[in-house]
Formats: sequence, structure tokens, C-alpha cells
Amino acid sequence: MAGGAKREPNLVDIDSLRIDRSSPPRARPRYLRFIAGLAVALLLAIAGEVVYSRTLGRPLTVQTAVAIARGGAPAILLTGSGYVVTQHKYIVVGTKILGQIVEEPIEEGQHVRRGDLLARIDDRDYQAQLRQAIADRDLAAADVRLKRAQAARLRTLYRNQVASRDQLDVADNALAVAQAQLQKAEAAIDYARFNVSQCVITSPIDGIVLTKYRELGDTINYGGDIQAGGGTTDIVQLADTTDMRTEVDINESDIAKVVMGGPATVTPDAYPDQSFAATVAKIYPAADRQKGTVKVEVKLTHPDLRIIKPEMSAKVAFLADEPPPASAATVVVPRKALVTDPSGSAVWTVSQGLAHRRVVTPGRELEDGVEIARGLDGGELVILDPPAGLREGARVTPTP
Repeated sequence: MAGGAKREPNLVDIDSLRIDRSSPPRARPRYLRFIAGLAVALLLAIAGEVVYSRTLGRPLTVQTAVAIARGGAPAILLTGSGYVVTQHKYIVVGTKILGQIVEEPIEEGQHVRRGDLLARIDDRDYQAQLRQAIADRDLAAADVRLKRAQAARLRTLYRNQVASRDQLDVADNALAVAQAQLQKAEAAIDYARFNVSQCVITSPIDGIVLTKYRELGDTINYGGDIQAGGGTTDIVQLADTTDMRTEVDINESDIAKVVMGGPATVTPDAYPDQSFAATVAKIYPAADRQKGTVKVEVKLTHPDLRIIKPEMSAKVAFLADEPPPASAATVVVPRKALVTDPSGSAVWTVSQGLAHRRVVTPGRELEDGVEIARGLDGGELVILDPPAGLREGARVTPTP
């Protein structure tokens, strides 16, 4: 080398000699990304449909009733509130004797027929008294036969002037005393038989048991413990179900509208959808000065004893006598079906599972609903208490 200089070896960058083991990721095919996005969108759509069907998209469950088309209803003259009673009010059945109740096959609310057994009292001592009375009667009858024979013989002796008049009078008097004793013995038998009959207490009417004053095993005695309201020998209180009535107080100024035999309807407060035909049976002769009212009773024509019970509160509607004209057919819907808002009156009907708003013209208030003068033909399925958010064409599920 020139100038004798020593040559330096070439230096190589060590980092440049290292092997780069990291490789760039391979790009995924585009069709795989498309399939994954489509699957996610499908899952979201299914989930949305499920949520919608279970919340906003679920049909509303609504209570419905049928609009009833019928002949024109009689005009209501006036109405009043009262209570269900019976013609004879309430009957307390008891006995006139003392003893222990050995049978009582009744319960409160039970319907009984005339002659049905209400209670039976132990009658062994009364049967013994009856046998004793019969024996006393037989003794008295034998004594009468003896005294009659003695008087007959003395009468013969007196005619033959063998016996004196005093002896005959004594014999006749003895016969009269014996006959009186026989009558007394027969009366004792009647009394003993009456006591025996009082041991079997039966229902004097067709009615319902309101209250039991005694229970099986109780002893009827003077001063004994009894339920409130009953007397010493009372056993049961009955109500006569053959003549069910409703008692109502009418204002004096309206009493002229009520006539004997006039038609009426009775609607129990407990069953506002049930009405029963009735007629005016009694108008009390005196008014209540304190209330300014007159008491009236209406008799139910065909009461349903499963619904009508004594002392139930009820409303009475007194109707006009004139029958409505044949052309006065009306449609009646329950009061809960009528909707009144600033836009007018309407009802919601259900057709093929969809709700529709029908504009109507309401008429008279009736005991069982509202008369619809225009807008319905009858037979429509109407919604009761329509929800506030109900919309035209909304899907609904009707329930009776």
C-alpha cells in the first residue's frame, strides 16, 4: 500500500444483519367481513322484533261488552234507593216449652220449605207426662161408669120409694163430679200432647234462615244465655222468600208519580248489571214528618234468590205505564263504554282485532247503561274503560 499505511477493514452495520421475524398481517377477504356484518344486523333485527312484540307491539288487552239492540225502554219517572225486605219482614220461630235441643239441621243462609224441621227438643219427660195424663183419663172414665151405674140404681129405688130423694141427689152429684174429672183428664191429655208437639219445631213458611239463636245441645230455660236479639225460647229467625220486596223512601213532592201496581225495576248495588222487574205493592198511608218522605214497597216479580238477599241495598226505578212505540228501538251500552271529550261523545269498538273510534249520540240514562240514539246498530263489541293511549287501528285482545 502506498505510503506504507495499514488498511482498515470495512465495518458493517450489525442491525442491518438481523432477521426481521415480524411479518405484516394478511388481509382478510372482503366477503368474510360482509357475512359478519350481515349476521350482526340480523341478530339486532330479531332482538328488536322480540322487544317490540313484548312491549309496544303487543296487542292491548281490553275488557269488552256487546251493544244490545232492543225495543224502546219505558220512561223512568223517578228513582230511589232502599233495602230488600220481605212482605212479613222477619219471623222469629221458637217453642213454648223448656228442654235440651237434640237436633238442629239448619244453618244461616239455608233455604227451608214449609214443614221442614228446624229443631227438635228432648221430649222424654213430656212423653211421660202424656202417658200419665192418659192414665188419669182412664181412671176418670172408670169412675164415671161406676157413678153412672150407682145413680141409675138409686133412681130405680127412688121410683119404688125405697131410697130417699137425698140419696138420689148425692148419687147424681157424684156422677157429675166424676164426669167433670173425666173432662179435666181429657184436657190434661190435650195439654200434654201440645207439649210433645212443641218439641218438634218446623218452619211455618218457605224462607231463608237469617239467624240461629240456639245451637245443638243448648238447654232452653228461663234466664238462660242466648244470642243478642232472641227471646228466652226463640230458636231461629226466618225471612219469607215467597214475597221479596224493596222498601224505598220517596220525597213527598214526587209521590204523585207512584201508583199502585205501577211497573218498576230493582237493581241491587252489589250486582249493578242485574235488574229485576217489580210492581208497586204498597204505599204507606202516613208520611215521615222528619224526612218529608213516604215509604213505598215494590214487589219483585221473579227474584233470583242466589242474588237477592234480605237487607241488601238496591236502587228502584219507577217506570211509566205507557208502552214505548214499536219504532223506538234503542241500542244500549254500559256506562263504562261511553267516552266524552271536547270533540264529542264516542265509543271504541273492536273489529277483526283492531280498535275503531265510533262517534255516537247518547240518549237517556237507563238503569243498565246508556241509550245510544245514533252511531251504533247493536251487536258491536264495545271497549269498556278505553285506555287513554288507545289509537285508531290499534291491535287489541278483547276479554269479556
